Amino acid sequence: MVYHVLIVEDDPMVLSINRRYLEKIPGFVVSGTCDSFDEAIRLTSKYTYDLLLVDITIKGNSGLDLIKALRKREYPADLIMITAAGEQEAIRIGLQCGIVDYILKPFQFKRFQKSIALFLQRQELLHSGSPLTQQQIDQLQSLEETTIEKEEDAIDKGLTPSTLALILECINQQAGDFTVSDITNLTNLSHVSVRKYLHYLESKQVIEMRLEYGTVGRPTAFYRKKS
Repeated sequence: MVYHVLIVEDDPMVLSINRRYLEKIPGFVVSGTCDSFDEAIRLTSKYTYDLLLVDITIKGNSGLDLIKALRKREYPADLIMITAAGEQEAIRIGLQCGIVDYILKPFQFKRFQKSIALFLQRQELLHSGSPLTQQQIDQLQSLEETTIEKEEDAIDKGLTPSTLALILECINQQAGDFTVSDITNLTNLSHVSVRKYLHYLESKQVIEMRLEYGTVGRPTAFYRKKS
């Protein structure tokens, strides 16, 4: 079976990563992408998708508004929320709307796979074609309880989601290569702090780094968003 996916994401870098991750998993096809509430409503009115990857921060109304609108219409697709912040209220609303999972960006492929695995398990249980047993219902409830990964486990210790989101926003403003100083000037954070976050993003394969050697002194580290 092939599952058709719509990615609703206004950050081109994150969209590219989500698409690349999804294309690694057999049986999933990115059948549509958009960056706004209105376009998502238009696409879901015209097409039926099996799964939506929705960022909370999109153009127009929020991703949460989109999820609530889809549930009000009883749109049949499952939903995975993706965001740079772990607001409790957003998580609560998402869970009330029956989302499959809620993951914080940036995330590794392994964490993305976990979300897709939860989706597949739900599909298997809810579309088996026969009445569910108590054991299967208990299993489904167990899946619901494990959808939210603790915020402190989502990123390395010493890093905060709010600062990470700020740095990601600054990175998205860069047309090409950038340095630690470029991000420092935009955020007013220390060089040490910025370097720590850039190292983290590099380890998650969100950005890449190269060293440029001059005639004297230390080499300069240049960073770039990974395509």
